[in-house]
Amino acid sequence: MSERAQKLHATPWLGVFYITGGGSEFLSELLTTAGASKTVLEARVPYASNALADLLGQIPEQACSDGTARSLAMAAFQQARKSADAPVFGFACTASLATDREKRGKHRAHIAVQTEHATIAFALNLEGSRTDEERVLVEQLWHALNIALDLQLEPPEPILTTSERTDAQSHWRKLVLGETIAHTTADHDGKLLFPGAFNPLHVGHEKRLTIAEARTGLIGAYELSISNVDKPLLDYTEIGSRLAQFTNPVWLTRLPTFLDKARQFPNAHFVLGTDTLLRINDPKYYHNSTTHDDALAELIDLDCRFVVFGRTTSEGFLTLADIPALPEGIISRCIEIDRSQFDEAISSTAIRGLS
Repeated sequence: MSERAQKLHATPWLGVFYITGGGSEFLSELLTTAGASKTVLEARVPYASNALADLLGQIPEQACSDGTARSLAMAAFQQARKSADAPVFGFACTASLATDREKRGKHRAHIAVQTEHATIAFALNLEGSRTDEERVLVEQLWHALNIALDLQLEPPEPILTTSERTDAQSHWRKLVLGETIAHTTADHDGKLLFPGAFNPLHVGHEKRLTIAEARTGLIGAYELSISNVDKPLLDYTEIGSRLAQFTNPVWLTRLPTFLDKARQFPNAHFVLGTDTLLRINDPKYYHNSTTHDDALAELIDLDCRFVVFGRTTSEGFLTLADIPALPEGIISRCIEIDRSQFDEAISSTAIRGLS
């Protein structure tokens, strides 16, 4: 019987564990020690890419990475909050260990713990046989949990190569817990907003907002939602790094859909690309034709305005006129920016691909 597992089970902490690529012996130690039901709300090993995608809402750009570990930990934390009251945590590990086939890159693991107050992430490099790497990884998983939850365990030999902790600002925590839905980093009237993920922010975003300000005479702000449909919330480290990019005011929100944003900011002008407007008008993003029609009618009733920029797509440059069956009530609320004023194909996805 594991003394360290007993010590964890004796605390008030309740957690959900998502571990992939290695660390199964950690789960075994946790679950075979008496009292596991006092700690473990759920444990999953999403080895297959589609299982990982089910938890993250998409196949990650890189399965074994810091960002994937933090997203898994946040998904685990959200699941834990559905099952129990605080204190709860989400624990995640994504590893790439020795196997029976040649691997590119170093053998490594990324570990993350999410609580309502902090995001804590760790990384380590590994070397040796699969058995040796698994043994070391189990020790470091316990070490990470010890640091994050202050279990006061005897630390193993320290080999964690990086360790990062981001403590939640009060309004971040309230957004994650669903206690508030919008907070601005600086005074702003919410009348001209540019929604997006901004991962990363680039010159194309900044130019579009500048053009929208000149066209409307309003002061613009970005809107960054920590909540996206079918994806984990942004963790505190991710929130902090994205906010650090901006000099303009930012509305940090928990508004995943465009209709949610419009309800929170009625009468506002929204900066968007024709690709976004196409999705807003596409029936496949709604349960049925009735919900589609009702959503567009509500956008009109809320008197939203749209500063629309053409976008380069796989089929060419998409303009407002290229969007089929767009209701007149929406078209009349669009301020189209001519291609001569803005025609840049830069995208955050492409930038991430180069990094």
